[in-house]
Amino acid sequence: MMTVLTGLATYLLRILTALSVLLNVILGGCLNQTFSARNWERKRKGKTNLVWLIDAILGKDHCVMSWTYWKTRRDW
Repeated sequence: MMTVLTGLATYLLRILTALSVLLNVILGGCLNQTFSARNWERKRKGKTNLVWLIDAILGKDHCVMSWTYWKTRRDW
């Protein structure tokens, strides 16, 4: 039973990540970049962003971790 719940949680996480990437691309962001990573990039450039809101909902430093993951994976 525990394996089924773990598999379901992994599946849902992947679906949410895909939706985040889709939303980002629809709004004009880079391919394979999540909405969270895009907002951190906007914050770095001094543009309007939702980092404070995303981090409040998903946890401290979520956006910077998403951006770091995207940046390192993109360069491979």
